[in-house]
Amino acid sequence: MIDTLALRTLVALDSAGSVTATADALGYTSAAISHQLQKLSRYLGAPVTERTGRGIALTPMGRELSRRGAELLQDLESLETDARARSGEPRGRITVGGFSTGIRGVLVPSLPLLKDTAPELTITNIEEEPDELIDMVTAGRIDASLIFDWREAPPQLPSTLKSELITVDRADIVMHRDHHLASRDRVSRQDLLGEVFVSAPRNGVCHRWLTALFDPLNTEPRIEYWAMEYDTQIEFVRAVGALALVPRLGRPHLPDDVTVVELDDPSIARWIYLVWRASMSASPAITLLLEQMRAVAEVAAGEVTASEVADASPSK
Repeated sequence: MIDTLALRTLVALDSAGSVTATADALGYTSAAISHQLQKLSRYLGAPVTERTGRGIALTPMGRELSRRGAELLQDLESLETDARARSGEPRGRITVGGFSTGIRGVLVPSLPLLKDTAPELTITNIEEEPDELIDMVTAGRIDASLIFDWREAPPQLPSTLKSELITVDRADIVMHRDHHLASRDRVSRQDLLGEVFVSAPRNGVCHRWLTALFDPLNTEPRIEYWAMEYDTQIEFVRAVGALALVPRLGRPHLPDDVTVVELDDPSIARWIYLVWRASMSASPAITLLLEQMRAVAEVAAGEVTASEVADASPSK
């Protein structure tokens, strides 16, 4: 019988396009990926890949095996999920991906509630950028993930994935208390024209979010400083008086010399979703995870209190 790990490796290679990308997606070394492909070829008595210059490609047999194998792997996961769902109790082990503020603001506060509600469920996590996380869920390296986008539209996902909205997270302008706009209750896009910003790396999701703020004015923000983490951006705010566009969820602690001014446009927000493979849709663990994350997000938004969430927990 074909080894399922070798089959999953072939399917991942078909999607990723290279051994290196496949290794990154599945969390193995390139040597381990090559070993699985060679093992599969030996078992079948014919190669499933072939050399193409510096890389490799699937042979016609490899492509057919990948196509049918992807369907088989989805069926196997669906079968396992349905079997677990019959008990009605979340159990087993799932790995949840997320971006830094999503993990800090949603996943971590959810863990105590999940532990009380489903003591036989173990949750582990991994942190990555949203674009990488979608690939990891698709490849089966993780079971579900928090992702976000600044556009008010469902994320564009492969047909094998499902998503549900967790929350809409507004952003504010973080600035030094001595800044000339710091006394305002709210600021507009026009108020921010010409102001110096610190931004996440160019072309990342957070950078696109900042540039989108200025799209209605047909201009771009004046970015002079760059930092991936919001903690570091806040240090730029303190040191040189730059402005930073910072979401509310999972926001770092602000020093006394830094303040927050609300934007007058509530649409400047990020839409946060939970994404999982469609074959896991019947999983009680995914259902519970979605419920608890939404409850925690409501607490963070000030819509309900933490005690109300605990009182509403299914374990009560």
